[in-house]
Amino acid sequence: MRKTILVIFLISVLSIDSSLGQNSDIEHKSIKESITDRYFTTSDGIKLHYLTAGKGPTIIIQPGWMMPADIFKPQLEKLSNSFKIIVLDPRGQGQSEDSPDNNYIERRTRDLFELIAHEKVDTFILAGWSLGVPEVLYFLDKYGMNQLRGLILIDGPIKTDLPEVQSGWKSLINWLQKDRSGLEKVFMDALFNKEHDEEFINLIQKRLSNTPTNSSFVAMGTHVAEPRDYSTILEKVQVPILITYSPTWKNQSDEFKEANNLASLEMFECGHALFVDESERFNSLIRNMFKEK
Repeated sequence: MRKTILVIFLISVLSIDSSLGQNSDIEHKSIKESITDRYFTTSDGIKLHYLTAGKGPTIIIQPGWMMPADIFKPQLEKLSNSFKIIVLDPRGQGQSEDSPDNNYIERRTRDLFELIAHEKVDTFILAGWSLGVPEVLYFLDKYGMNQLRGLILIDGPIKTDLPEVQSGWKSLINWLQKDRSGLEKVFMDALFNKEHDEEFINLIQKRLSNTPTNSSFVAMGTHVAEPRDYSTILEKVQVPILITYSPTWKNQSDEFKEANNLASLEMFECGHALFVDESERFNSLIRNMFKEK
């Protein structure tokens, strides 16, 4: 029963002032020599890590719940010849510092805002995966869309107030506290439907296991405490939109389109991390839609 709940969540409903510019960056070899690890310190004093590669139009990615920036390795490696890719480790995830008391959605989206300021990004394409989908939509509602040149939503909900979403998330954070190891096993199984490099899989597993339980509870719990219909934000977006989803989203594809008829919808027959399982197709969609002509 628990496995069913998690799979349903992961696959069907599942991311300033001038003093910011004074934060130091630490760069070194990572995954490939062209990819760098960087850090900045937020306005509330938390040191956040992010990965960056390439040059061109900037794509900023908010990973999903408990997931690290490293999982977007196929995009960092393969899209960097056409885009500048920036993938954040949200607070408490990956190699970022923990902040269990301030891991709610408003703070997490402010982290994105401060990252953009720190990197001195003018315009950007914003991407959110899984829990990152409502987070990037919240970001657009709070900070506006003047800098937005594209939006990518990856296998996540635009309505967190639906009964099935709320029920699934409540069960998930309950499971997180009662059987963390069991949750992690099913979590990893739901991410991928195809074979991948063992070193890569082990790294994702390690990052998942190192994510603090309390911070993870707060990150998802904020959506349980304050459910919301984010489709009202999506309908205001006036730039190209790419929505990718796994099979269980098929019945809700009309809802995506109804929210914004500018959206291009693409279904993937694979795991929740569809940008890994079918990275070539995913990357091709991004190039075709967002690459500078």
